[in-house]
Amino acid sequence: MAVETFSSFYKQYYRLILTVAQQRLPSFSDAEDLTAEVFRIAWKYHSDGNELNLPWLYQVLRNVVGNEYRRTTRADQFSQRFGDQMLNSFAESPDSALEMRRLLQLLPLQERELIYMAYWEDLTGQEIAAILGCSPVTVRVRLMRARKKAQVADRAG
Repeated sequence: MAVETFSSFYKQYYRLILTVAQQRLPSFSDAEDLTAEVFRIAWKYHSDGNELNLPWLYQVLRNVVGNEYRRTTRADQFSQRFGDQMLNSFAESPDSALEMRRLLQLLPLQERELIYMAYWEDLTGQEIAAILGCSPVTVRVRLMRARKKAQVADRAG
């Protein structure tokens, strides 16, 4: 019975959620991905025995959009801090790709993995915190320290 209820809810609101996501995101594929995430969360919520409704679903959409904005902001901040050269190094010369790898290798393994999770794997602070078994605040502090160490290593390098 839960599957039929969710299926009906999905069919009723999918187009609306996708349209709202399209209005808030730069590309259709981003909107599709975000919509899929919203309905994944809705399925989990529903399968836990909770009642689905449009106001709740819209709030989930707002939260997921907010997370996406924060993710892209973090990526932009990373680009500003480390320069476009580092982010695009794989598309450029092999020497710059090697330089980026060298710089990251100077960091301790935990900090290097944290940077990979945050900027290459696009995990949220909450997702990283769950993986590392710590709070999102701790993740932010550790990430800030890792970025500072990478900057120092780059200047010294």
